[in-house]
Amino acid sequence: MLAALLLRAGNAVTAAELVEGIWGERPVPRAIAALRTHVAQLRRTLEPDRPTRGPSTVLVSIGDGYALRIPPGATDVAQVERLVAAAGQVRDSDPAAARANLVAALGKWQGSALSGLPGPFAERQRSRLEQWRLAILEDRLALDIETGRSSDAVAELGPLIEEHPLRERFRALLMTALYHCGRQSDALDAYAQARRALVDGVGVEPGPELTVVHERILRGAMPEIAEPRSMAELRTDRGRGSTIEPSAQTDHGAEPVPAQLPPDIADFTGRERLVDELAAQLTGAGSAVAISAVGGMGGVGKTTLALHVAHRVRDRFPDGQLYANLHGVDPVPTPPGAALGGFLRALGVAEGDIPSTVDERAAELRTRLSGKRILMVLDNARDYAQVEPLLAGSAVLITSRSALTELPAVTRTRLDVLEAAEATALLVRILGAERVAAEAESAQEVVALCGYLPLAVRIVGARLAVRPRWTIASFAERLADEKSRLDVLKTGELAVEAAFRLGYGQLTDEQARAFRTLALADVPDLPLDGVAAVLGVAEPDAERVCESLVDLSLLETTTPGRYRFHDLLRLFARSVADEDESAVLVRVLDFYLAGAKNLLSAIDYSNTTRLLVPTTVPGRAFAGGSEGQAWNDIERPVVIALHQQAARIGGRALDVAADLAWVMAELMDAGTSARELSRALESLLDTAIAEDNLAAERRIRTALGALLQVGLGEVEASLPHLHAVSGPPASDVDRRLSVLASVLLGVAARRMGDAVASRRHFEHATQLTRTLGDRSMEAWCLALVTRTFCAAGQYTEAVEMGQRAIALARESSNPVALGWATHELAATLSMRGEHRRAIELGIEAVRLAQRNGVRLWEGWARTRLAQIQLQAGNVAEAETHAAEALQLLTKAADPIDRARAMALHAAALAARGSPERAEREFGESAEIFKRSGLPPPTIDQLFGPAED
Repeated sequence: MLAALLLRAGNAVTAAELVEGIWGERPVPRAIAALRTHVAQLRRTLEPDRPTRGPSTVLVSIGDGYALRIPPGATDVAQVERLVAAAGQVRDSDPAAARANLVAALGKWQGSALSGLPGPFAERQRSRLEQWRLAILEDRLALDIETGRSSDAVAELGPLIEEHPLRERFRALLMTALYHCGRQSDALDAYAQARRALVDGVGVEPGPELTVVHERILRGAMPEIAEPRSMAELRTDRGRGSTIEPSAQTDHGAEPVPAQLPPDIADFTGRERLVDELAAQLTGAGSAVAISAVGGMGGVGKTTLALHVAHRVRDRFPDGQLYANLHGVDPVPTPPGAALGGFLRALGVAEGDIPSTVDERAAELRTRLSGKRILMVLDNARDYAQVEPLLAGSAVLITSRSALTELPAVTRTRLDVLEAAEATALLVRILGAERVAAEAESAQEVVALCGYLPLAVRIVGARLAVRPRWTIASFAERLADEKSRLDVLKTGELAVEAAFRLGYGQLTDEQARAFRTLALADVPDLPLDGVAAVLGVAEPDAERVCESLVDLSLLETTTPGRYRFHDLLRLFARSVADEDESAVLVRVLDFYLAGAKNLLSAIDYSNTTRLLVPTTVPGRAFAGGSEGQAWNDIERPVVIALHQQAARIGGRALDVAADLAWVMAELMDAGTSARELSRALESLLDTAIAEDNLAAERRIRTALGALLQVGLGEVEASLPHLHAVSGPPASDVDRRLSVLASVLLGVAARRMGDAVASRRHFEHATQLTRTLGDRSMEAWCLALVTRTFCAAGQYTEAVEMGQRAIALARESSNPVALGWATHELAATLSMRGEHRRAIELGIEAVRLAQRNGVRLWEGWARTRLAQIQLQAGNVAEAETHAAEALQLLTKAADPIDRARAMALHAAALAARGSPERAEREFGESAEIFKRSGLPPPTIDQLFGPAED
């Protein structure tokens, strides 16, 4: 704590900053109280004579934080700052004095700074102070060379380079010192070693400083005194490509040719089509200025792509290339006037001739570039206002996290993350093919955990490259922990979290709240009405804020009205969230439960909706079952993710998730995600049992039993869950759940050939529906009894029961129950040989199912109609309906009835003279029944009773 206060040099440090700096993300219990104890102890030490209750004049309270009042220059850090500043003042006039100051400054270090101090703050400051020491050391070594101590510099630089192999300035200084010692060949060899270390270590070519020193040594053009040069000057020297002495370059009056592009990335990987497109855009505009803008989230590789393209086309711009990093996501972006001034200086305009206003500078730039072929790269732009004055030259390439929607006549490219194969290829470029091939699966897992974000993959590659004994699998394990993933994804100055934090810092309060809150819903994506429900705002306001986040590359939209996070951005957003995750999850579940209620009401299941927990939002409305079916298909992955999150959090979220599971079980359509949904429900059930929440447990067991039996065809696995729910009910909710469980038990018993048990379960369900006063559900149960009688060959009883079911369904005006009862009566009449009437009723049942709009129910109705047509001898019609039923039941994930439809289709194929196809489909059908533990349908069941 004392170190934190000292290093703030008299400025206040908040309590939150101190807690985080001392204890990190997991502070001790009652951390604020512990903080105050430390303050009291420090005050006693620093001010031993202060009265017990007297005000402190050294360690003072400011707000909820503290500041340390100490004299100027009282710390060694302040003394080093003063010495370094003094060296800078006499650097040009008295190099020896400058060197002496830097020697004194370096003498203040005694081992590692803050050695032994724990906590995140100390770790960050240790790193910062070490980097500062190395920078001072570099400046002192440069002065060593300049003041005639080149031999000493060579001796000192050797061990430093071994310790810091990727620090390019040490290597440039070694090359310079060797040259001045008369060892030109050793200097060139030092460059070769430097290049090898950089390419093999992190996959990059040497930067401008090393390259310029190398070129000068090759030309024999090293200055007598190695004056330190700024990076901008070095880049300009390199771009001029001059073979004369630097001191003579400005003597001939020729206009300079700027070459400001930073180096291309040696390991640039993928994006070939995009590179070609951007190159064509920049070089094919004719007389107009070609403007291309590349947008995307932080770390996605916008700058890397832009520089790669710029180097690809630089020969098409013989008058030069201008580059500016506009620092658009920094707290203080580069002002347009400053960028214009830099461009004008690069074009040879003397400092005194540069105009004072932005408009005048922009006009001067356009004048200077008129008629010239110059490429301009504006990197990391913030907004339209920043880049608009800079637009000049033949072609402009802009990168920005913002969409820059106000820019006219611009070709926009939205840069996405790498493809999986491209991300793996990038890792290969950094680590080498042999190392990646040896752990191919782990490499794929690593890039997936990186979200295929280039910056994240580069960080992983760089960390593994300098740790050759680490396995890729061990790094995958570290990345697998979501809580620490962002901490793992950092190396040196590269950090995914830092890249995201810069973008987050641009947000308004409204945007920041939406960004934080939406990330707490751990789902693949959310629809606009769901976003509005979560944020508690109207849909137009939700759309406005979401679209603004999309424009800033902090949110993604795949289709109109749906929004999602990149995985790593979600982790960052959750790390800065200030709302309770459980509260947000309940709001999302509430929205989906409201929509599910509306869907049940749209298909006349209103008696169930009254039993569900109250919801606070209207939810999605549906005109009919077909709209609801489409919604169910789209939102199923979201619902699965919500169940998984509710299982992790429990509490109120568990109750709402259990009701949502129950509602979806009423529809009995798990789509193509039945297995994923079953796993989520099993996790939800484990949580309900652990929390001793019997009400939630009964709902989840009902849903899981229905899913296992219908969605997955695992009849045996469904029985324990269904038996647990079918016991004596204590409430209307229990009765309704018991009805559904008993119906499914009856279906299971019939499928396993136990007609007596099947009727018993259906009769139990029927009695319960009567106590509930649910006539439509009673009709549904009677329709199922009809099928059981029919399967047992009791056709008279089956017809009577089917007619009663139809009468009840009509009385209750329920088209769902009516359609079900109609197709069961039709099947019974068909088995009795009344084919004409059976076909009429079967067609009517299909029509009713289509009107309901639920895919699963239409599949069942068409299966019955196919059977009826087959029994009537209408083979072509049977084949058509069986094929349509097969398609519907495949999408709806009902393997048992799909197998039945497949057997019917095979029978029709056999009857039409296609024995090979028929045999293949019979085999597939039998295999499904075998996996489900059920006997396949008999010939009598397919064609009707055999005639003598």
